[in-house]
Amino acid sequence: MEVADISGDHATPKGFGVRMAMQTRNPRLVQKLLGHSNLETTAIYMDLVGDEARAEVVGAW
Repeated sequence: MEVADISGDHATPKGFGVRMAMQTRNPRLVQKLLGHSNLETTAIYMDLVGDEARAEVVGAW
């Protein structure tokens, strides 16, 4: 992340995964980018995005 000059919350593997899940909502693409061999591992990121999205909607209400 330092070499790419990326900072902030998304400058971690988990942060990158969550950000990708939020941007694409395509679990196969996120799986490929994160190098997961099992889609169930990637699903953790996709589920987290679902919870975060619900929190954003409730917060905006």
